[in-house]
Amino acid sequence: MKVLLFGVSEFATELLLKFLNSPYQVCGLVFNRSNNFDIQDMKGLAHSRQIPFWEVESLADSAELAPIKQLEPDVILVATFDQKLPRAFYSLAKIAALNLHPSLLPYYRGYHPYFWPIANGEKKTGLTFHFLTDSFDAGDVIAQVEVPILAEDTAGTVIHKQKLAAWPLLEPLLKQMAATGESPQGRPQPAGEYPKSPKMKPEDLFIRWPGPTQKIIDLVRALNPHSPAYTIFRGELLGVYQVAAWPDNSHDAPGAIIKITAEGPVVKTADGALLLKVVLAGKRYLLSGADFVRRENAKTGERFS
Repeated sequence: MKVLLFGVSEFATELLLKFLNSPYQVCGLVFNRSNNFDIQDMKGLAHSRQIPFWEVESLADSAELAPIKQLEPDVILVATFDQKLPRAFYSLAKIAALNLHPSLLPYYRGYHPYFWPIANGEKKTGLTFHFLTDSFDAGDVIAQVEVPILAEDTAGTVIHKQKLAAWPLLEPLLKQMAATGESPQGRPQPAGEYPKSPKMKPEDLFIRWPGPTQKIIDLVRALNPHSPAYTIFRGELLGVYQVAAWPDNSHDAPGAIIKITAEGPVVKTADGALLLKVVLAGKRYLLSGADFVRRENAKTGERFS
């Protein structure tokens, strides 16, 4: 059974590795032009196994992409590709065209399903395989699995758990399709209003010190390790990678440094305070909270904004 794989993330890399040790043939790879490590890994694997691949700017129909249509795949699998596949592509699949979406659809449809569940304080997320349609993340659900979000989890650890769950969820579907030559059964996604996963805006990356302590903790977790959460100190951008709740019932203004500890500065929030444990200084290097205090000679009463 021939599989055409579209992907731009570590999910696609992980699945490609599994396919290479399976009875299913990857007949081609498609990914966006990029220099990220995952795509470089995929290119290396494709070269070593003589798998044709295409780096594309757009999936608009063109002569450049015409050879893809000659592959005659049995299955098309999209693993977190960041473009919507036109019908001209997904209709090429002889058996089924599937998408892997890293959430429990219909919850968190959209572009950044890694970030929003953690940022919103959810206790679980998941993985969904569904049929491709003309609408993003709206096709009938074929298989799902829940993935817990623990208090200590970051986006990185949740993605790792999702990545490990992907092949065990997919492999039975592949076996069924290979044995029957038929598409698996799906179920329509329920109608209604569910939390969405829109494209992140620059302001989504910034700490709001007048907000609840837990909300700030969740923001930092939801961005780590792909980005710090940002704040302003002495007029310059400062990244925050790790924080810890600090009990406080003072009436200082949110954003004020209320204490200097051996681990770093403690900053006031709306309903408590946070210890800054790891920060990114000037987009150049990571510092412990203690090293940040020493380097900047930070003092109580100074403000983050």
